[in-house]
Amino acid sequence: MKQGLQKLTDSEIQLVLDRYPEWKLELANGLHSFRFEKKFSSFSSAFSFLTKLALVSESLDHHAEIWNSYDLVRLKLYTHDQNGLTKKDEAFIERLMKFD
Repeated sequence: MKQGLQKLTDSEIQLVLDRYPEWKLELANGLHSFRFEKKFSSFSSAFSFLTKLALVSESLDHHAEIWNSYDLVRLKLYTHDQNGLTKKDEAFIERLMKFD
């Protein structure tokens, strides 16, 4: 298994959540994912964040599920081909939150 695809342990997941409290852990249909939701001051601010998200996604070749409604952005993140959370998800969050 590649380094970027190692599944995160429970303690590693908790460390990510401790470092980035705006991200939450979600369990649905037996699948863990990281979830992010933020209300921005305007559509322009939300769209600016989505642009940063696109740059991070392309740089890591890793893409979150995205929902946007005017000033609200929601993300769901997990490694699809591993059906769980991996180092790739951790790297995505770290890069995105530094960008913001």
